Amino acid sequence: MFGGIWPERGDVGARGPERSVTDVLAFLHPDLCGTLAGLHGAPRSVAEATVQLLPFGSRAALETLNPPLAIAGECLDDEGHRALTLTPFAYEVMAAAAAAAEADPQAVDEWSERARLAARTAAEHVSHTRP
Repeated sequence: MFGGIWPERGDVGARGPERSVTDVLAFLHPDLCGTLAGLHGAPRSVAEATVQLLPFGSRAALETLNPPLAIAGECLDDEGHRALTLTPFAYEVMAAAAAAAEADPQAVDEWSERARLAARTAAEHVSHTRP
């Protein structure tokens, strides 16, 4: 069923090293992990529609991971928008994110807090390095 959406073997190396579900959760932005956790168990149409509405950077992360979580389809309009199809691996990541959130709800809050701290630190660093 999904055989036609996986990249050719030659393309996989360009995506970087293959990541496990655990590696993906550590790599993705905490807010994106929370979104994926919330999509666990949602109908496929709802999950794909939600992913379609994510910001460009989040969508790009899902597409460029190895293995990918989403595959871009054909252009939908003249502006180059493409529909995303979630891969079976995406559903594994959603299940793992949901399990992590259920096992330790505080960890989800910590994901977001770490992301806010990192963003603030990066912004401070940029403001201090500019002349």
